[in-house]
Amino acid sequence: MKKNINKIITFLFLIVMAAAFIGPMLFTALSSFKNNVEIFDSPFGLPAKFLYENYKVAWVEANMGTYFINSIFISVMTIVLLIVTASMVAYVLSRFTFKFNRAISLFFLLGMMIPMHSVLVPVAYIIGMFNLKNNLMALILIYVAFSLPFSIMVLTTFMRGIDASLEEAAIIDGAGYFQIYWRIMLPMSVPAISTISIFNFLGAWNNVLFPLLFINDNKLKPISLGLLNFNGERGSEYGPLMAAIIITVCIPLIIYLLFQEKVEGGLAAGAVKG
Repeated sequence: MKKNINKIITFLFLIVMAAAFIGPMLFTALSSFKNNVEIFDSPFGLPAKFLYENYKVAWVEANMGTYFINSIFISVMTIVLLIVTASMVAYVLSRFTFKFNRAISLFFLLGMMIPMHSVLVPVAYIIGMFNLKNNLMALILIYVAFSLPFSIMVLTTFMRGIDASLEEAAIIDGAGYFQIYWRIMLPMSVPAISTISIFNFLGAWNNVLFPLLFINDNKLKPISLGLLNFNGERGSEYGPLMAAIIITVCIPLIIYLLFQEKVEGGLAAGAVKG
């Protein structure tokens, strides 16, 4: 009896939480096809006529198309650079014993404990000193720097759990360290790489603080900053605004739905092997 009551309470809690998360998304999706009058008259009702023009207004007139492409470029470049650098560092830290191994690991671990906001002034000073404002590569390198400690920690933990006999067999066959890294460690670390890639992609996609500080050129703004500008300029046009929100969240939502199992599997595997 007590077991059934616990189950009922659990299901009720999950239903309430699901409604709390799905409700706003449903409201936004339905409102993106309505005008202002219809949104206020029937917030969760189907639109009498689907106004696809809202998406055209958001994509073309509000320049969300350019912001969307900029965000794709920034996010993809960020995860590519992170995969290359973090996997190489993680391979060295997990497979080689040398004097400063623990010190380097501790250095990257400490990097995770530094709040992003506490280093904004030094970062802004460096960006200004080297005249790197409105430079997408500088923005990408900032994202890489802040995501590197977490990526290295996850990959190092995962690589330590890979069976060393595979490397020993490769060495006997004459493989060098780079070949072992490229042909054995990297393919076998795909679950962990998928995990950090998704987290880093979402981090770069959703970040609005650094673009707000370092990107002023409208042609270079990412979609998070574009949405903020759209809200400031045309915040009373709720239909196009909701369409802009749907455009902004569609890529993270699709990525999460497609790779949900890989994220959970990668984190679980890393935790167990650590």
